[in-house]
Amino acid sequence: MSFHRRMVMALCLALAFWPLSAATAFSRTVTDQLNRSVTVPDKVERIVVLQHQTLDLLVELGAADRIVGVLQKWPSLIPGIDKYAPRLKGLPMPGDLSTVNVEEVLSLKPDVVFVTNYAPPAMIDQLSKAGLAVVAISLSKGEGVEAPKLNPTFADDDYAYSEGLKNGVKLIGEIVGESARADKLIDYAFAKRKMVEERVGAIGDADRVRLYMANADMGTYGSGKYTGVIMKRSGGVNVAAGVRGATKVSMEQVLAWNPQVIFVQDRYAPVADEIRNGAAWQHIDAVTKDQIYITPEYVKPWGYPLPEAFALGELWMAKKLYPDRFADIDMQKEVDAYYQQFYGQAYTGPN
Repeated sequence: MSFHRRMVMALCLALAFWPLSAATAFSRTVTDQLNRSVTVPDKVERIVVLQHQTLDLLVELGAADRIVGVLQKWPSLIPGIDKYAPRLKGLPMPGDLSTVNVEEVLSLKPDVVFVTNYAPPAMIDQLSKAGLAVVAISLSKGEGVEAPKLNPTFADDDYAYSEGLKNGVKLIGEIVGESARADKLIDYAFAKRKMVEERVGAIGDADRVRLYMANADMGTYGSGKYTGVIMKRSGGVNVAAGVRGATKVSMEQVLAWNPQVIFVQDRYAPVADEIRNGAAWQHIDAVTKDQIYITPEYVKPWGYPLPEAFALGELWMAKKLYPDRFADIDMQKEVDAYYQQFYGQAYTGPN
């Protein structure tokens, strides 16, 4: 065999094995919150995000400029986030929490696709088989069959969401190369949370305020959701704790619970007036005493937690319930400090 032919064959062999060696050299394996092993590039420059909590976290981690595709329902699920990342408004929307257009995702050439833990397995499988790095985020510590559920059952809701939030934020930070910022976000959130705990933790169950989270169309959050955790952490009791997950309840149930305070998420703000003006609601303590509050956007009393909820939401709620215990707290200052550090500008919404 001539020298020339030997060189050509050697070059062909090198090229044949190059993709494998390159992939090994420039990628890493992470474990997502469904306990799946996922290979992602060392450097993530293009992101498709099909979960609203992860979208918020990417903005807080300073990675918004790398997002190339977002979930379709983000404007209603996480209103106001575009104030801190204006470019989100013009991005393609190739899917949602439970649906996806794989061809459109592929056209965006993402390095990673973030989905929610309860995305249909077929959706995750379809994306993965297309050669995409798919990372599932739950921000909760679900084990086994509970991990992929929208309404999971935990032995301890508080522990599941506290540890799950830490793990999720660290995972996202690691993937996008913002681990140091992720650690700061976690430390900040848990430090503020500790301050609230020190002020309301000793309140006995009999003395805690009875709370109800009113969503649209008689929806609410029961046990197994972060909403119950934020209520307890703020010194209250979720009257709907006896039902599971995100669910609809009857007016008769709410009348029997007779909450002292009703909270309405900012994304469902019209519900507050529906309650104030609804004849059936007029016998409930929260209505007769005008204790109905729309949560500001930073509270995020959703089914799944975010650092803002730990750092600001629990504080805001506790101050509403026990103003004397938090008379020294200026929420505008608290929120501005957080938003300046993690969103890069002062908070501009209601308190």
